[in-house]
Amino acid sequence: MTTIAFIGFGEAAQSIAGGLSGRNAARLAAYDLRFKDPAASAALRDIAAQRRVEPLDDIAGIASADVVLSLVVGAATKAVAASAAPYLSQQAIFIDLNSVGPDTKALAAKEIATGKGSFVEGAVMARVPPYGEKVPILVAGKRAGEVAERLNALGMNLEAVGDTPGQASSLKMIRSVMIKGVEALLIEALSSAERAGVTERILDSVGQTFPGLDWRQVADYYLSRTFEHGARRVTEMTEAAETIETLGLKACMSRAACETIAAAHAAMKDQGLAVTDGYRGFVPVLARRLAKDL
Repeated sequence: MTTIAFIGFGEAAQSIAGGLSGRNAARLAAYDLRFKDPAASAALRDIAAQRRVEPLDDIAGIASADVVLSLVVGAATKAVAASAAPYLSQQAIFIDLNSVGPDTKALAAKEIATGKGSFVEGAVMARVPPYGEKVPILVAGKRAGEVAERLNALGMNLEAVGDTPGQASSLKMIRSVMIKGVEALLIEALSSAERAGVTERILDSVGQTFPGLDWRQVADYYLSRTFEHGARRVTEMTEAAETIETLGLKACMSRAACETIAAAHAAMKDQGLAVTDGYRGFVPVLARRLAKDL
């Protein structure tokens, strides 16, 4: 039986665990700081119980894990690796799935190297829900092929892309320039269109230019992500910009997208919005609030 321990039990980890739950070949556990928080612990423990995940009150509980999946905010990547390293067995594989660039992955790898476990870096290549455990994940590292085969046998969807840490995260970071770039373009274009009174016409026009996409649905999706996960997406775009600059190029678009997403996320806070409001709810607020910041 393969024991899988999550560090960080947020949306992504919960979704993956839900898909793996109940499979006889896997035992699941999770460590999350919120398990110690009286205000959040009960609800989080209920979610863990529904997915047959053992909540760990101390990170030392990962000592029995064969595979550890790190799914935390990007800023905590190195610290989490440092905290986990002393408790990993010689057989254990620590997979860093956080949305950070190759340089940050390298720092995490150095921390894991201080212990007995092995380091594999991973890049989650799509939003985890609704894929769950089948979300596409690229992995790189000396044991990437081995762990991909092991977890794919449990129903996951890992692809080994190399034996050098940084290869998977480079792919994700460069892809993020496109994905978050579209998000930033929508924020700027639709906020402007709202102030000009031409929002629906703009969406109609873009739909004619790119007929394969429903741009109203695209706008709903991206703006909901800005609203709900903007801070995390800003961290990822900062890492993407640094990745590009490490390659000797200017990251003009990435830096601008980072600034645009950060401003939009801040503008939507405390405005009585819900993630389900869609562009018709988000855009009027952005048009009004972003204008005040000019």
